[in-house]
Amino acid sequence: MAMNPVVRAQLNSFKQANPDSERNDNDFFEVMSIFSVENGILGENNDPFRIHLKGDEFGIDGIAISIQGIICTDSDEASDILSSGKNHTGSFRLYQSKTSDSIDYGQVSKFLDGVYDFFTDLKLLKGDQIEDLTGARDKVFEAAARSNPDLKCFFCTTGSGQISEPIFDLINSNKKRLEALNIFGSVEISCLGAKEIQEGYRAATQSSISTIHFPKSITMPDHEKIDQSFIGYISADQIVKLSTIEDGAGNKIINRSLFYDNVRDFNPDSEINTNILSEIKSGDHSSFVFKNNGITIVSKTISRRGDIFTIEDYQIVNGCQTTNILSQAKENLETIFVPLRVIGSSDSDFVSKIIMGTNKQNEVREDQFWALLPFMKDLEVYCAGQDGDRKILIERRDNQYRDISIERTRIMKPSDLMKICAAAFFFQPHRAARDHRGIRSEFSKRIFLTTHSVELYHVAALALYKFDYLVRTSRINRSFVINKFYVLYSLIRKFWKTPDLLDAPQRSKEKVQKKVMGIIMDNDIYSKFIENVSEKIDEIVKSSDVKTREQLRDYIRTENFSENFTRLFFR
Repeated sequence: MAMNPVVRAQLNSFKQANPDSERNDNDFFEVMSIFSVENGILGENNDPFRIHLKGDEFGIDGIAISIQGIICTDSDEASDILSSGKNHTGSFRLYQSKTSDSIDYGQVSKFLDGVYDFFTDLKLLKGDQIEDLTGARDKVFEAAARSNPDLKCFFCTTGSGQISEPIFDLINSNKKRLEALNIFGSVEISCLGAKEIQEGYRAATQSSISTIHFPKSITMPDHEKIDQSFIGYISADQIVKLSTIEDGAGNKIINRSLFYDNVRDFNPDSEINTNILSEIKSGDHSSFVFKNNGITIVSKTISRRGDIFTIEDYQIVNGCQTTNILSQAKENLETIFVPLRVIGSSDSDFVSKIIMGTNKQNEVREDQFWALLPFMKDLEVYCAGQDGDRKILIERRDNQYRDISIERTRIMKPSDLMKICAAAFFFQPHRAARDHRGIRSEFSKRIFLTTHSVELYHVAALALYKFDYLVRTSRINRSFVINKFYVLYSLIRKFWKTPDLLDAPQRSKEKVQKKVMGIIMDNDIYSKFIENVSEKIDEIVKSSDVKTREQLRDYIRTENFSENFTRLFFR
């Protein structure tokens, strides 16, 4: 049976946006189905290529390890997230995808055996990818003092997704087997067919849109940067309607992509939240509107017909706790009222100021501060304006490029740029992966300045993208991933010997930029450069006591190793 025609059309669109001659249709469907579930059904904002397992791992095509909603592929990334804040929440999502018209018992059984193996003795799963992911897995469990991480397993096909009774029994028995490990907060196993994949893909590639009934609204005062805005109060069922989506199991869940503040930090067991929920369930509905600070929604466009409002490309910039509590209340929501502001503006800088203004009582992400800097806006425009293979998109707002057809790996967040700066411009390759917060504190007044060169930041970001591209297309060995910050460091250090290039004369910056661009835009030359860096790293490692990949990771993150590498590579 031929692939579902709608899924085929979506797959072709996905392939065009993510060109890769090394992948066949089966590989692309694996990545696309991960994208559809992660960014569509679950409402995340994740790069599916970082989740996909390149190779023939036993029964598993993708592993998403998430801490505070951020994907971690190794222990460094996990440790970095865990280094700030507390009460971290983690989750695991594992994937298997088949381009078939039906769900095969043997394939599902193999998938679930692979899932079980990942969390037990690792007799079936092997290789550097698995070893790296195992390190991240262990960090999640180490941090699970308050609550156990959740596990979701997705088996995706291009058929109907209907399961037979034997497969139903197989799923139930494996769910019990996984639950018996006593390491998960919850376990879900879902089989998704063409319809679910189609809907997930549409949700992942289209901007958010919702229609709400908002009868108690008043027009707010005029402002030059606001198209239209309204304030009032609204019934809670309308809030739940615009803030939730349906997951693969048919449950209503919070759409995390809509929130500025960290929806994953919501703790349903906190005393405040349990008291509020208890009041609601006891029938005290009329008090809610007086006690609650309300919700603020920012939307690019607002269309109004009487009391019916259609909002498109919107974010809930304040009201994470409120929205989560209401989504749990479920019953009698039409009798609970919530203060609401809806602001329509397409001015991204002004929207960022609204976000910070409405979250003064919360910790505002440094990414959001950086997004307001004049230099960051200039960098965004410059990078997006580059032709063809030189294009990079700077994501100054979460899901900014949700409805744009482009490789997800070309999208860089300000936090990505900080790591790049640490390695390439401040000559701190050993700290870039694990201690970029420390570097941010140390160098925060020396980055993203108006006097800096957008060309330099662009070429450094492009160097990271091209490195990842060479790994994805198997032009360089995947084991070299661990060396990427030493590669970025070496690209700049080869042509500039001191960690002050950002402040160098313009002519010097242009010279270095052109030299680096000459390396990274030639796949053969860049591959050879990466191999040379990796050879020097291997040479140093061989004289050490390093035995495991985790020991290697720790070793190359030391200042002593960085100094030895510099002496050896640039002698």
